[in-house]
Amino acid sequence: MAIKLKPLLLMSALLLFSIQSHADNLNVAVASNFASSLHSLAEDFESKTGHRLRISSASTGKLYTQINHGAPFDVFLAADEHRPELLIAEGKASAEFSLTYAMGRLVFISNIPTEKNCIDVLDSPALKRLAIANPQTAPYGLATQQTLEKLQRWQSTKAKLVMGENIAQTLQFVATGNASAGFVAQSMLHQGIKINTACEWPVPADMHEAIKQKMLVLAGASNKPAAIAFWQYMQSDDARTIIKNSGYDVP
Repeated sequence: MAIKLKPLLLMSALLLFSIQSHADNLNVAVASNFASSLHSLAEDFESKTGHRLRISSASTGKLYTQINHGAPFDVFLAADEHRPELLIAEGKASAEFSLTYAMGRLVFISNIPTEKNCIDVLDSPALKRLAIANPQTAPYGLATQQTLEKLQRWQSTKAKLVMGENIAQTLQFVATGNASAGFVAQSMLHQGIKINTACEWPVPADMHEAIKQKMLVLAGASNKPAAIAFWQYMQSDDARTIIKNSGYDVP
């Protein structure tokens, strides 16, 4: 038995050496809401392949602008489908290496106590500041605007709005007490950040357009084995499990 195992051990060692010797670094741009989840995915991906992810996070709109100005990203994980589809139309990425990797959910949180439904806080005189992500650059911000419009509260809350550049900053406004309530990504409540919320309201999916989060391998990295390996990994059962456990739905 020992004699039979030696060749297998040698093959495993050679395979590991081969993977590590061809390991590469990937520059990955990720929407702020998914940054924490990506760090968990990166740890698993790196242990399996030896490739390393260098992660930059910001709002989807800001990252899209950076890519259009030549930022050297290999992979883009957006918080919507719109910007990735624009990049494909502009020839900066191929539809072949695109993927809807997660479905985002929006949640309203408040630190104002109420005996009514949590969403009724929007009409409370105690609400002085309402945090949302910028609808122009952040898909979760656009979903918030659509929700408030459907609730017929967009105009009445405009004077109270505190806009975060991205959804992470929006959550920070509520967590630090700079806003009494806000609309944030549900996934961000899975990150262990302590927030003294008095109530929460998961926004029904039919209150806004579906938040379909799409990833792309950008054109400059389409022949980069590490980029294709990551695109393939994001479709694996292991990746899907991590994404689900981070508070997302997986298509």
